[in-house]
Amino acid sequence: MTNDTHAIAHEVHALLSSAHPHAGDIDLGKAAELAGSNLRGDDNVQKSVFMAIQKTRDAINNGVGAAEGQQLLLDAVRIAEQWTRTTPE
Repeated sequence: MTNDTHAIAHEVHALLSSAHPHAGDIDLGKAAELAGSNLRGDDNVQKSVFMAIQKTRDAINNGVGAAEGQQLLLDAVRIAEQWTRTTPE
């Protein structure tokens, strides 16, 4: 993993931390775009972050309740935090 991956992991975590669980949230969209960029076959944590974000976005777009949407978003934040800890600087 490169310094770029480390920076992306931190950016995704920051975006998710400021995101809100509602359709069209810009920070959630940006986080999905960044997490999905340059997905590598050997980075299972990055894949997990991307999948958690997509699960959150899909649930929100399908009308999930506020509490469940918030919980899904918090789960994505936790996984993104793990990604920041596992990527070398």
